[in-house]
Amino acid sequence: MTSLDDLRLFVAVAHHSSFVEAARRTGVPTSTVSRRVSQLEEALGVRLLQRTSRSVGLTHEGERLLERAGPLLEGLASVLDTSVEQEGELSGRLRVTAPVMTGSQRIAPALFAFAAQHPRLSLELHLTNTRVSLVEEGFDLAFRTGPIQDAELVARRVWSTPFAFAASPGFVRQELKGRTLLDREQLGSVPAILSLPGVWRLRRKDGSTEDFRPRERIRVNDPRMTIAAAVQGLGVVCAPKDAIEQQGEALVQLTLKGRTVEPREIYAVYPSRRQLPARVRLALDWVMKNG
Repeated sequence: MTSLDDLRLFVAVAHHSSFVEAARRTGVPTSTVSRRVSQLEEALGVRLLQRTSRSVGLTHEGERLLERAGPLLEGLASVLDTSVEQEGELSGRLRVTAPVMTGSQRIAPALFAFAAQHPRLSLELHLTNTRVSLVEEGFDLAFRTGPIQDAELVARRVWSTPFAFAASPGFVRQELKGRTLLDREQLGSVPAILSLPGVWRLRRKDGSTEDFRPRERIRVNDPRMTIAAAVQGLGVVCAPKDAIEQQGEALVQLTLKGRTVEPREIYAVYPSRRQLPARVRLALDWVMKNG
């Protein structure tokens, strides 16, 4: 008799092309994953995976089973989640990825509060500015800066984050001669602190936008460090207004003649082919309300 648990482990191995990664994602020892998949192959009488010392691949029969079983398992999980939701309890693992700054300042606190409300829920939050594949990496939900151009994903706008320019008081005195209202030429002549991407998106008064490339002095891949560098007087930074305001008198907000910084639209995205489990849907609703 074929076990649903064996089938679930096979799908995890197939999605990640790795017994080790499947074991990590499911919380089942690697040796158990290998043994259970072998049991499934024996029960079905076919080889589902091609194993080598370096890789794991699907056979033709394995591909056919994955195509049929994957959506069925997701549907079953959704049904079970709905039943649990009706009982007032959420359980299982919730895997979320989000940008570093927005994730640390708004999404993480909201998700931690959500997890505190549901003791049976296991939360894994991965903060990165790299766009990872939700399906291949096994994430239930991602928060991303728009626009969202992936047709395979469902996108829900969560909020708009206003951005502004800022510099330390010492930098304003020495480099800007006390000026806090700048024109484009002045802004382009002073050193800038950047994260990815290396351009600033500006909005004109008529609503149109332009990309402005500043004079780069420092570039870091963590946007939180751009603020730290600005506090040290190393240049002008473009950052979320709330992050600038959190620095108090350590940063002075700057304005640009005829231009404002284009706000960042934050979206929640998830695979379009996947019906959202209750734990994911309720977590998203919680972040949208409390983030």
